[in-house]
Amino acid sequence: MASSKYTVRDLARDAGVSIATVSRYINQDYASMSESTRKKLDELAEKNGYVNAKLKSPANIAVVIPDITDPFFAQIVEAVEKCSETYNYNVQLCLSQESFEREKQYIKKLIQQNVQGIVYMSTVNEEKNCYDMLKDAGKPFVVLDSYLSEYNVPALVFSNGVWGMYEATKHLIENGHTQIAYISGLRFHMFEHYRYQGYVNALLDSGLAVNPNLVKFVGFGMLDGVKCFRELMESKNKFTAVICENDVLAMGVYKVCAQMGLGIPEDLSIIGYNNTILSECAQPAMTSVDQHVDDMIQTAVDLLMKQIHNEPITDKIIRIAPSLVKRDSVKKIN
Repeated sequence: MASSKYTVRDLARDAGVSIATVSRYINQDYASMSESTRKKLDELAEKNGYVNAKLKSPANIAVVIPDITDPFFAQIVEAVEKCSETYNYNVQLCLSQESFEREKQYIKKLIQQNVQGIVYMSTVNEEKNCYDMLKDAGKPFVVLDSYLSEYNVPALVFSNGVWGMYEATKHLIENGHTQIAYISGLRFHMFEHYRYQGYVNALLDSGLAVNPNLVKFVGFGMLDGVKCFRELMESKNKFTAVICENDVLAMGVYKVCAQMGLGIPEDLSIIGYNNTILSECAQPAMTSVDQHVDDMIQTAVDLLMKQIHNEPITDKIIRIAPSLVKRDSVKKIN
């Protein structure tokens, strides 16, 4: 008797085709499929007890994220949905709104509901309680863009924020900037801590001091960027460049510069983070750190599917290296 755990990956392997081809087969999309490939998949599916897979509705996974208004989080949702389609899974979206209580309630509901697994991104500092709830319930999950190896989660995929912010700061220093302001989200968030460390490391490695008067920790929205940049301008502290923890904050800086008649990069150089559509649409186009969301999510969904299908995971902690996308918002100065 064939194993009841015969998976999409098994079917692709035995047929010598890609998982994407198997996904089209499952969804009865035969337009670009040869008759011989379809016949081979039919035979393998029936032989291994997978014959009914074409007829059943897609299974569900959930993605828990803080917000959907930030284009970075929207990118994550889009990437999760795209990758999940390959495995014939639907995606349920849960917005925590940066509230631990909302996260906890969502996790309780998802444990009770028939979701096969969860891609989980938190910006609160009490998420360990939710991880424990998921582990106790035996629910497959992958933690995204956090730094929690000590919690022994089933799988963790994150972008190297220390390196990303280090590269951004170093780029400004190499262009002659020595007084560099830093605008970030809430400092107690772990990924904020690591990005800030990258900023500090780059300054110290270049023999520059960290000026606490040029560092602002606030929130994640554009109005937070507006508020912080106005405070920096009113403080009379001298600086020639600003690094923002995300592109949304940076757009707040752009807005104030426009209101004050400051030219970018003539009067001020700016670097954002996440390389969202905002960085491309900004005038001038903004230099930003790319976290490679598609790679990060593909890795996360693959790890989640391995858990769901009881496949072994050799590396459960995956670190993705970000890169700096240079555009027109940085000026070289003497």
